[in-house]
Amino acid sequence: MGKNVSTRRIKKDRLYTYQGAGDLMGVTGDTVRAWVPRGLQVMTSTKPHYILGEALIAFVAEKQAKRASKPCLGKMYCFTCRERRKPFGALVDYIPINDTRGRLTGLCENCEGPIHRFAGRASLAKFDGIYDIAIKDMT
Repeated sequence: MGKNVSTRRIKKDRLYTYQGAGDLMGVTGDTVRAWVPRGLQVMTSTKPHYILGEALIAFVAEKQAKRASKPCLGKMYCFTCRERRKPFGALVDYIPINDTRGRLTGLCENCEGPIHRFAGRASLAKFDGIYDIAIKDMT
């Protein structure tokens, strides 16, 4: 699920087709159909297939809750693993973007791929006990 979709207009006691559910949430019917292998419960005993509104709301809420989790202080996002991981050897570089904000970068301890996390220059003190930070210059 690529974006946050609203479930406000879905009635939990109503049945929806793929297209009907998609129209209510602002996505296509094909997107809703693609959620079936990911765990969306669908009534397949009849044609057309129907989705109970309560199941649709629960599915979307579960997927969005997984994405909304806040990262812990000691982990950064690995683009290869697509998960939050610790940097290899706790070694990271701080690369300034502007005067107040920058990016912490390092290597993933699991796959040695690039990991990143945005951080303000003022907040670097809270990372000092966790990471060994090398500050790069802006030029």
